[in-house]
Amino acid sequence: MPTVRLGDLELHYTERGSGPPLLLVPGIPAIASDWDPLAERLSDSRRVIAYDNRGSGGSGVTPAPYTTVQLATDAVALLDALEIGRADVFGMSLGGMIAQEMALGWPERVDRLVLGCTHCGLAHAAPPDREAGRAFAMETDDWPQRMRALAQFAFAPGVNAELLRRFIEKKSADVQDLEGYRGQIAAVLAHDTYERLPGIDAQTLIVTGDSDRVIPAASSEVLRDRIPGSRLEVVAGTGHLFFLERPDDSLTLLREFLGG
Repeated sequence: MPTVRLGDLELHYTERGSGPPLLLVPGIPAIASDWDPLAERLSDSRRVIAYDNRGSGGSGVTPAPYTTVQLATDAVALLDALEIGRADVFGMSLGGMIAQEMALGWPERVDRLVLGCTHCGLAHAAPPDREAGRAFAMETDDWPQRMRALAQFAFAPGVNAELLRRFIEKKSADVQDLEGYRGQIAAVLAHDTYERLPGIDAQTLIVTGDSDRVIPAASSEVLRDRIPGSRLEVVAGTGHLFFLERPDDSLTLLREFLGG
């Protein structure tokens, strides 16, 4: 399990392929291995790095709360440790919030930017499905129970039953420290880049699912309107994890935007 030490924090990451670097930034409760189906296919022309945010997976847990600036600092420190000066960055959900902070705080480190199913702050976002919000806030020490509750909101209604079963099985085994989970939730709640978004100068692709019940597609329209020159693509028939539901369509979008 490759890790790098960043001060008092160990950060777990995976790396595959060679070529221009692409950093994959996970959301909640995602970890590096959740990117595997996409990362493997992209690695034929890319150096693909995925990692676990602090508080999740194989990375260390520090006291909550966290902030998206703090988590972006971790991502930049990982690039430093891997001697990567500049990378394309693709963040999903919380990862998209972290990616926004990377592009704003370290513009020299971000080449192309992909923001998946994310928002620029709750005050400027479409409200989530009420039941989805309750699932994220559920008070329980039973991690599989939490994952079963969240899984139904990861995809569009009527998702393939086998995909849903495999997802629940995997995520139930990816047990996360509750301090880390709460820390990441706090980062989402405090995130707000709305006023600063016009300062992003990276070429930006925004992608969302038309049936996302966690961060509805209207939130991506706000990002599109605020980030100069950005482009919005809506993947039909998908929910929050469009790249798992429509892997071929997602790969085509990414290859066309990133090149290769």
